[in-house]
Amino acid sequence: MMAATMEAFRRTLQGKDGAEITEIAVGLFAAKEELEIQLKEFRNASSAMALEYQQMKDEVRGLRKENENLRKQNMHLTGIQTIQTNELFGRSTEKTEDLLNQVVSEEQPQDPLAEDAREQDTKGIRRENRKRLKEIIPLFGNLDSGLREKRKRIDLSALPVQNYFDYDIEDLNRRFGEGNWRFAYWKEDRKVELIRRSTYLKVTYTPIVSVGLEHQLVRIPTENALIPKSVASPSLLAQIMLDWKHMYLPLYRQEFDPDRFGFNLSRQTMSHWIGYVAHTHLLSVYEYLCSLLKSYRYQHCDETYWQVVLDERKPGAKSFIWVHRSGEFSEGPQIVAYCYEKTRGADHLRSFYGTLLELIYLTCDAYGAYPAFADESLEMLVLTGCWMHCRRRFVEAALVLNVKGLPEEQVKQLPEIQVIFLIRDIYLAENPLKELSTSERLNRRLKEVKPKVDAFFAYIRTIDLKNPLVSEKLRDAVRYALNQETCLRRFLEDGSIPIDNGACERSVKPVALSRRNSLFSLTMSGAESSVMIQTLIETARANGADPYYYLKYLMEQMPKYLYEKGRKYMSEMMPWSEKYRRYEIRERLNAPMAQAPPGNEKPKTPTKRKRDSQSA
Repeated sequence: MMAATMEAFRRTLQGKDGAEITEIAVGLFAAKEELEIQLKEFRNASSAMALEYQQMKDEVRGLRKENENLRKQNMHLTGIQTIQTNELFGRSTEKTEDLLNQVVSEEQPQDPLAEDAREQDTKGIRRENRKRLKEIIPLFGNLDSGLREKRKRIDLSALPVQNYFDYDIEDLNRRFGEGNWRFAYWKEDRKVELIRRSTYLKVTYTPIVSVGLEHQLVRIPTENALIPKSVASPSLLAQIMLDWKHMYLPLYRQEFDPDRFGFNLSRQTMSHWIGYVAHTHLLSVYEYLCSLLKSYRYQHCDETYWQVVLDERKPGAKSFIWVHRSGEFSEGPQIVAYCYEKTRGADHLRSFYGTLLELIYLTCDAYGAYPAFADESLEMLVLTGCWMHCRRRFVEAALVLNVKGLPEEQVKQLPEIQVIFLIRDIYLAENPLKELSTSERLNRRLKEVKPKVDAFFAYIRTIDLKNPLVSEKLRDAVRYALNQETCLRRFLEDGSIPIDNGACERSVKPVALSRRNSLFSLTMSGAESSVMIQTLIETARANGADPYYYLKYLMEQMPKYLYEKGRKYMSEMMPWSEKYRRYEIRERLNAPMAQAPPGNEKPKTPTKRKRDSQSA
């Protein structure tokens, strides 16, 4: 093409003189310069457009990344809201069937006090309830006999009996005529009556002795003074402590009932009594129980938060109560110990266990303080996992599923639901083995439970965590299970290791109930008194002892050993000791409430001679 252009230009120049050729050349140079200027402007414009395009490309990439982050954050917050809504207004159950119903149901739990609740919805619910009530009422006639049978099954054999014969001779004579009736037989009507606790003032006189010819006066000290110069008795304090930590009745609410004991008792007085007795008389028993627990080979541990107002820190700082418990299948007495700490770190484990000299299997969750302390213990502390915690993560993943419109069969095929069914199969195989001996339990676990555990881990390894359709909750649950696989499988190696930390979590519940009612402890000393008394009550319950009589027993016995060194007597202070068992039986027999008020004698039909004598 270049050659053809040059040939055409040569033909154009033929026959032209020098001036014309010069003019053409000047025009060509001018056109060249103009073209170069246009080319330069085009290049500059192209560079600007390229730069702008690159900026727009980077901006789009950033917006996509931001949008993905916002989408993940939205899914995370939506999941949290769904879980919290179910915790507040949903059914508090962990049954697999109920969980599946919650996932499939299109009606999510709602706040009944929400401002956007429509009145017509409320009226519709009321109409539906009235409709159901009309359908149920006719059934009550058929159920009445069953209800009577259930009432007969109530065991009243341990209650004292008062026989009362209800009759009025004058009224019978007036209604049926004198001498025209007689007692044929008596119809029995049984009612359980309650007598409110009785409180009385016990005044003890101790002699003041005149000694010698000088008549020096000597006062004989009162024996076993619980609190010097105080009206507090073991029975009174035992009842206050029991209502405080077993019935979860805060001291300020006990103060509101002036007729509770027949006299006014302020919360400050009760708090002072409890703190003094706990740190003076009950502390050594608490420490002895903790030392016994440390010697157990199989143990549980968990922690929960607690609020202490004056703990030398900024307002709102959280404290923690650690719960230590003997193993679910441990031989010997059961021990439940509560410890107050400012923090949730591994420092508590270091102070509680110290230097471990014997092997301990500790069942706990995956909180970082436990593996940190286990690494320091030179393999003397072996952690065993909790399948309950593992399952809860998959439950959370199932609760945030959006399965509206899907049939139930398709929902069951989702990985979140499949995993929950696999864990259910593990528990169905494990639960019947709790009553077996250690060796039998281990053999059955290897035959019946281990294949189901293998199936669980094999299935979760097939879940593609890189798949964008997999929720973040499911990813977290799968990672947790795989990271904890060694600990979760450990119960298959020893028949004394439980499958989960459920026993300890049940022991955490009293703390949660106290926190809900009492809200906080004012001082660290008060929190320490609280955990001491909670330890004594829950340990007594775990060993079948009555917490009231056990607290009363300790407050009667411990003042004797206030100045005694050593702990030779501590074995008798335990709720499983033979001395305490005899004490509880004796107290139950001698309790004033064990005697019913006197009734009246069974009458006979008045005879004619008796009537004549009465008329005379």
